[in-house]
Amino acid sequence: MIKRVRRWFFQIENEVMIPFLIVGIVVLCGFGAISYYSGYTIQRDSRRTLALVMFDEINRDLNFLHGRLPEDAVRGKYRYYGRGMVRITDADGDRVTKWEDRERMEVFQTNEGGNSFGWKLEFLIDKKEFAEEILEKQNYVVVGAIAALLIIIQASIFISENITRPVRSMSRTCRAINANKGSYRSYHFDTVKRHDELGELAVTFERLLHDMDNYTKMEYTSRMSATLAHEIKNPIAGIRSGIQLLLDRAGKDGDRMLCENMIREIDRVNALIMNLFTLSVKKDSVREEVDLGRTLQEIAMIYARGAGEQGAVFECTVPAGFKAYVNENEFRQIIHNLAGNSLKAMEPGREGKILVSGEETQSTARIVFEDNGRGMTQEELSKAMEPFYTKSINGIGLGLAIVRRLVEQNEGSIEMTSRPGEGTKAVLTFRKSGGLQEA
Repeated sequence: MIKRVRRWFFQIENEVMIPFLIVGIVVLCGFGAISYYSGYTIQRDSRRTLALVMFDEINRDLNFLHGRLPEDAVRGKYRYYGRGMVRITDADGDRVTKWEDRERMEVFQTNEGGNSFGWKLEFLIDKKEFAEEILEKQNYVVVGAIAALLIIIQASIFISENITRPVRSMSRTCRAINANKGSYRSYHFDTVKRHDELGELAVTFERLLHDMDNYTKMEYTSRMSATLAHEIKNPIAGIRSGIQLLLDRAGKDGDRMLCENMIREIDRVNALIMNLFTLSVKKDSVREEVDLGRTLQEIAMIYARGAGEQGAVFECTVPAGFKAYVNENEFRQIIHNLAGNSLKAMEPGREGKILVSGEETQSTARIVFEDNGRGMTQEELSKAMEPFYTKSINGIGLGLAIVRRLVEQNEGSIEMTSRPGEGTKAVLTFRKSGGLQEA
């Protein structure tokens, strides 16, 4: 039972709500105490005024009657005076008023020596009635306090719920991530819709998870590539040399075809290892001013034949003299990867187009690479540059990840847009000069 109470108390919404309630109740209690004391003061002053008026009236009457009437006659006059509020005793302490005191009556105000008979006057009040009168006059305050308490409770619940809902959502998402390790890229925090600090926290946390995902993959890729390079590179080179030797000696066409296929597969493994190295090892690229127009025209000639075999057209309209400050080898690999992806995206039975154009400003050079292939959905586009994300049966999802890494190494930027059935467009932006630091 104690554990359940503690668990309930230490829930975040209760930790927020309970202090609100405590503060609200304390404020209301303080307001009620002040209001009651104010009512008591007013009631007390009113009764005191009444007592003084009655004392003054009785003393004036007693002074007037002194010497004009016998004391016994005066005592008879005041035997039932006071309506139960004034008690009169003579100089000897004997009661003049003969009505009986009620149990709850107590002396509120006293007057002695104010008359010629030496009588003592006492003003009495009923304690219960006195308190009830105060509360009766404070009814509106009590009703207001109850209403205020209800409002405070509702406001506390609303505020605690509003504050803690996104935190609970993040907590549930984190628990789901922990229960389903490895696929947390698909999770989304609803809190990012908020525009306050909690929304910023959710956005930051989402980015952190995304970066951790990529970092984990990059770390894994780096270690794997180093191991692959060490364990496979030398044996692969020996195997390739041996197969080339067998190819030269092969007499049958089938044997030659088998050797050629084996060499292509070995080259593909070498290319995979190089891609892993490119993706996992971040280095400072040696950059210089490169004629992008000439480079793009050369690459277009290489891919034009392959595109034609697929019923597609590869066009490059970037003129010579279109320059940027990049590493030429890395820029070539960027364009090769984009061109390869575009060719894979071509749909059979449809005329395909791959267009490369260039735009330049005073400080930047922009290369627009677009195709009319299958295209991607927004979800696919958001993950396209993540390592190992691919929709291709034969792909491993490194092409665009390598493109992004190489663009970043060359201090450039890449923006991609795509629509299913309409194709994909990539815009590469690079600096036209190295700046003062690299001059």
